[in-house]
Amino acid sequence: MKIGKKPARAAVVTVGAIGVAAVGWLAIPADAATAAGVVKVVNGSRVQYVAATGRTNQVIVTRSGNTITVDDTTTAIKAGAGCGAVKGDKTKIRCALKVKPTYIIASLLDGNDSFLNKTDLSSTVAGGAGNDKIYGGPKADSLQGNDGVDAIWGQDGNDTIVGGNGNDALSGGNGDDILDGAAGADRLYGSNGDDVLGGQAGSDVEDGGNGDDIFLQLLQYAPGTDADSLIGGAGEDAVDYSIDYRTKGIRADADGVKGDDGAAGEKDSISSTVEAILGGAGNDVLVGTARTDFLLGGPGNDVIGAGAGNDYLAGEQGVDTLNGAAGTDFCSQDYDGDKFISCEQISSDLSAKGNKSRGSFDADAVRAKEDVLG
Repeated sequence: MKIGKKPARAAVVTVGAIGVAAVGWLAIPADAATAAGVVKVVNGSRVQYVAATGRTNQVIVTRSGNTITVDDTTTAIKAGAGCGAVKGDKTKIRCALKVKPTYIIASLLDGNDSFLNKTDLSSTVAGGAGNDKIYGGPKADSLQGNDGVDAIWGQDGNDTIVGGNGNDALSGGNGDDILDGAAGADRLYGSNGDDVLGGQAGSDVEDGGNGDDIFLQLLQYAPGTDADSLIGGAGEDAVDYSIDYRTKGIRADADGVKGDDGAAGEKDSISSTVEAILGGAGNDVLVGTARTDFLLGGPGNDVIGAGAGNDYLAGEQGVDTLNGAAGTDFCSQDYDGDKFISCEQISSDLSAKGNKSRGSFDADAVRAKEDVLG
C-alpha cells in the first residue's frame, strides 16, 4: 500500500453490496425450472448446468480444446442445447462448442453437493441449501455457498466468495480475493494476494495471509454476537470500522489482546500483525503499539495515541487529539481545532512522510472498498 496524499473520504466503488451483487452473478435463465438436471450451451461460449432438486451432486467439469465435459458423478444428467450424452455413462455430458469456451455456470440447488472446476475457465457457482464443497479454477471465480455449512476454495485468480447462512470456511487462494462470510461463525482465509475480508454477522476468524489485506468491520451487531478475530499476516494490513455504517465510537488497537477491540461489548481481537486501523463515524479511541502504526479516526471527535514506533496519525473530520508518544511520528492536520502532542511532523499533506523506512499506507484505497461488502 502506498501512502495517500490525504486520508479524505474516497468515492465508494460501484460494485455494491455482495448480498445484492450475488443475485446478478448467480442468476439462472428464466427456463431453469424446466431445465433441471440439464447441461447446455448458453450465449454461444458458456456452458451451464442446473442440477435437479432432491439429488446429491458431485460435479467435475473438464475441458479439452473447445469441448467441455460435465460429469455429475453420482446422478444421471441430460444434454441440452449444444451438448450431447456420452455413450454408456448417464452421469456425463459433453458440449462441443463452435467457438472457444469462455465460462462455466452451475447451480447445485439442495443436497450436500460438491463442485470442482478442472478447466482453465472462470466459473460462477451457487451451492444452494446443504453442506457444500466448491472449488474454483485458475481464473476469477464467483462462488456462493448459500445455506448450510459450506467449504469454498477460490484457488487461483481474483475470486469473489460468499459463504451465506451457516458456519462456513472460505479460502481465497492465490489472487486478490473478496471473501464475505455472511451470517454464521465463519473462517475466512485470504491466502496469497491483497484480499478484502468481511465476516459480517457472527463471531468469525479472519486471516489475511500474505499480502496487503483489508478487514471490513462494516456493521455493529448486538453485543456478544460478533466477536471477530482479525489476523493480518505478512504485508501491510488494515482493519476498517467503516464510516458509512457505524455511528457508535470504537476502541481499537493491534496489540493482540483477545476481546478488547470494537464498540462496547463487541469484543473483537485485532492481532499484532495488523498495521492500520480506521475508525468509524463515532468518537473513537485508537491506540498504537511499539511498531509502526497507521491510525485514522474518521468523523467524530477522536483520541488517537501512538506507541513507541514511528507512526502516522490522522484524525480526519472532527476535533481530534493526536498523541505521537515515543518515536518519530507524523500527524495530519485535517481540521482546525485538532490538538497535537509529541508529533515530530505536523502537516495536511500525508505524502510529506520524510523517513521512507517507516512503510506506506493508502487510506483512500481502503476507504474506497467500504462498499464491497454490505
